[in-house]
Amino acid sequence: MQQSILALLPFIEKPKIAKERKMLTSRIIIDSDIQRLVRAIDNSTLPNHKKLNYKTFTLFLAYTGQRPETAARITVKQVRDALKQDPPVLTVKASQDKIRLEHYVPLHPVIIPFLQKIIEKRKDTETFFQHEYFSRWLKKNSISLSKTDDKILVKDMRKYFEQKSDEVGFTDANKNFIMSHGVSSINWQSYKQFLPENVYKRYMECWNLISRRN
Repeated sequence: MQQSILALLPFIEKPKIAKERKMLTSRIIIDSDIQRLVRAIDNSTLPNHKKLNYKTFTLFLAYTGQRPETAARITVKQVRDALKQDPPVLTVKASQDKIRLEHYVPLHPVIIPFLQKIIEKRKDTETFFQHEYFSRWLKKNSISLSKTDDKILVKDMRKYFEQKSDEVGFTDANKNFIMSHGVSSINWQSYKQFLPENVYKRYMECWNLISRRN
């Protein structure tokens, strides 16, 4: 009997060790983090034009979920054209996007006054945001996160948009399209398409009550 059991041992599967479930990201970005960053910019010794640009960049990323590198390629003309539309929707070109997806970005009423101030004396061909300068400033002037033992980074504004969208119920395909995120399936490539006015409408249904003071 013992010999028979020994002969079967190579074929007996060992019990699998239960793997620890990987947690969701521990990097949580909340309203007060964005507010604190904006206040730090306002209270800094930066020249006024840089304060305006850095603050606008922060709010633009937080309210649109764009990748910082994508936003850094947006031109003054694109913003100018978007502000002339009804509703105001910016078109990000495929060449400006990481995954080469042309997509629409609704412009929230909160950020429009800031965008309008920047374009007043700027040329159409200029890039809108000062990404590299802002990144350097943020590294030198670190702002602590409320829920995570770390400092806020430029890329955290995209995380804020994702997490805030979950909170306000903006979790459908429109959100993924705006962010250019999770859109690589055959379903997207073969069937999905969006109109700017519909993207804006759905976005504002969820984000209309979000203000810089919340």
